Amino acid sequence: MTQHNTRALVESALLAVLGTILVLLGEYVPFIGVVALFLWPLPSALVVLRHGMRWGVMASIVTALSLTLFMNWATALGLWVLFGLTGLAFGYAVTKEYSPAKIIVVTSGAFLIGLFTTFLSMYIVTGHSPMKLIDEWIRAMQVSAELSEKMLGPNQVLEMFKDFDELKAQLVRMLPAAVLLSALFQSYLNFEVLRRVLSRLGHDLEPLPPFSRWILPEYIAHGAIISYLSTLLGLYYNVLVVEQVGQNIFAALSILLLLETASVISYFLSRSRVPQIFSVLIIFYVAVTPVLSMLAVLFGIIDILFDFRQLRYGWLNTL
Repeated sequence: MTQHNTRALVESALLAVLGTILVLLGEYVPFIGVVALFLWPLPSALVVLRHGMRWGVMASIVTALSLTLFMNWATALGLWVLFGLTGLAFGYAVTKEYSPAKIIVVTSGAFLIGLFTTFLSMYIVTGHSPMKLIDEWIRAMQVSAELSEKMLGPNQVLEMFKDFDELKAQLVRMLPAAVLLSALFQSYLNFEVLRRVLSRLGHDLEPLPPFSRWILPEYIAHGAIISYLSTLLGLYYNVLVVEQVGQNIFAALSILLLLETASVISYFLSRSRVPQIFSVLIIFYVAVTPVLSMLAVLFGIIDILFDFRQLRYGWLNTL
């Protein structure tokens, strides 16, 4: 027992040091930092996998305390919660033998909590809220637009930066959906990177199925229908909160529904032996064409509910 605790202590300390180095590389080294960004959750996850959640939490706390030697406490706290919590959640999900999709959802939730904590610590230290950052970004864009207009003349793209209130309202409406999708995307990248690294360390994880065989849970379709109806009811009864919440949820789910339709297109084109490059071009054309993208969102809902590829309900063929 003592030998096991000693080994856990030594390995946890070494991985805490590795976590500190990865965070510092990500913060201060431009090009290597991009790679280190996707490895930040690895030390905490590895400690959880090898020695349990208690040692993982202690290793991540040691990492946070080490970071305070190189940066202010608020920044260290935000980074620790953002990536330490993601690593702990990833390790916990793997030890519970969750499916790849569920691992990504769990780590996305941890990432969102960490992101909120980062914004909170930034607000405590600097007084900058997300709304204030949006204001500053829009003003910077307005100055750039005015300079471009003087040099190049009037432009339709530049005109949209002049209406400050409208542009801010659009960005605020898009912000929740953008944050949610960024959390899912970051968690997906972390999963793919950590799965490959952990396989070299003796921890084999089940990969996600091929893209052509992706099918989203049915509650995604239900959520899209309910959020769309909420938007319509909010508009009809002039309830702004219901309208905005419905718009944000539907905007986020629409991206997932586009992925669902892209998976269906990829599936049937691959069965027809169409070259992959043409599949990519067709999917891109559908995504960037407004009418087709709206139809793709609708088709995504239908495919989730009826499972045209018989991935979820393939057993019905035997009835």
